Amino acid sequence: MLGRHHETIVVPLLDEESTRRALDVACRLAADRESRLLLIAPLFVELELPIDAHFEAEEASLRAELRRKQAVAESSGVPSDGRIVRARHGELGLGVARAAAEANASLVVVGAAIAPRRGFRRPFSRDVWSVLQDAPCPVLLATAATDQPWRAAA
Repeated sequence: MLGRHHETIVVPLLDEESTRRALDVACRLAADRESRLLLIAPLFVELELPIDAHFEAEEASLRAELRRKQAVAESSGVPSDGRIVRARHGELGLGVARAAAEANASLVVVGAAIAPRRGFRRPFSRDVWSVLQDAPCPVLLATAATDQPWRAAA
């Protein structure tokens, strides 16, 4: 899998440490293969609100975050695009899958903190599981153990 050419690599932006790890791996892969990145910034919408509710401040913050991560990619010589994807907590995979399919992506790189205290049944957040389940192409997990609990939807 890692030896083939990847035209577009999708990277969902999650927590800061997971994103740093995923972006590092994706940039190295993309630079080696002259690929580009599609960075996905999730806008999580609570169930009580319509998915298309207005979030001007949050969207502005996510656009700024996308620009910062694009600058990181481009400093590695990797071209990138950014997109905001709306999702419910635990359902990020649907939006990532849609974006990956539209971009004809061949790989998704997602940073995933492993919480050893949770055991082998659920070592990842619901959003990471959602990406693994729904992705239309292979998913590479950039992992590291952590004792930090994550906020997951119940």
